[in-house]
Amino acid sequence: MTKPEIIFERNLTLGESPVWDGEKGRLYFVDIRGQAYYAMDYKSGHCEKFDVPQRIGCLAMCNDGSLLLAMEDGIYIADGSGNIRPAHKPTEIKGARFNDGKVGPDGYYYVGTMGDDFSGAFYRYGDGVLTELFGGCACSNGLDWTSDGKTMYYCDSRMHKIEVFSFDGSSHSLSDRRTLCEIPAEVGSPDGMTIDADGNLWWAIWGGSCVYHIEGATGKILDVIDIPAKQVSSCCFAGDDLSDLVITTAAFNRGLDAEPKAGNVFRVKVGVKGVAFNKYRLG
Repeated sequence: MTKPEIIFERNLTLGESPVWDGEKGRLYFVDIRGQAYYAMDYKSGHCEKFDVPQRIGCLAMCNDGSLLLAMEDGIYIADGSGNIRPAHKPTEIKGARFNDGKVGPDGYYYVGTMGDDFSGAFYRYGDGVLTELFGGCACSNGLDWTSDGKTMYYCDSRMHKIEVFSFDGSSHSLSDRRTLCEIPAEVGSPDGMTIDADGNLWWAIWGGSCVYHIEGATGKILDVIDIPAKQVSSCCFAGDDLSDLVITTAAFNRGLDAEPKAGNVFRVKVGVKGVAFNKYRLG
């Protein structure tokens, strides 16, 4: 395993949602509080910023090259120039804003919101319709699926545990919610995550200056990657062979004199490979 290397040196207020586009060799990520998303040419490091009118929790790729942006009042579609349009008719969203999500193996978008009083919810977006799957979310966060598409990992950061759902791609439904492992509050809070080709999990620990490597079958912690920023927010595998673990962090509420790398985006070689992102099926 290599030491964390900075690939984006700006202090993002709340960096999040790294997404790898292997076809274009492009890394996407967002700054939630900065109300922007970024597209980085991975080989050159050149990065383009796209401002948006609301806080943006996360993004996902579509099969036609456009992006889905999950923001405060709903989901939007962005073209390659950053022009956005609503992806669905106006819908009342529970919670303050969308936070984290991913496209599932069924080609639908699964994304949750946050609300300090557990007023948020977890949604499915498909065929132009936003559907609530469950409520009671305080900070709906990291999620991903096993290679057979039958299991979804998930966390609500305020619950300090990692959970598992049974997933049915034919009915786009979740069931049998259960706990995989606990994350003690004194360690930090589970945030964004990704799964590797071995079926194990890489989970950003907000407030813990680290990423946990967790065995997907048992919840056992296999390793800990230290990151030189306290608020570690998410991670994904990137690069031509999906062997780079890219990690986002946040700078808000941190003193940059004491923590100058807060909000930077990092890269680590961890000795395993990831899996390609699913894309939302438009049309």
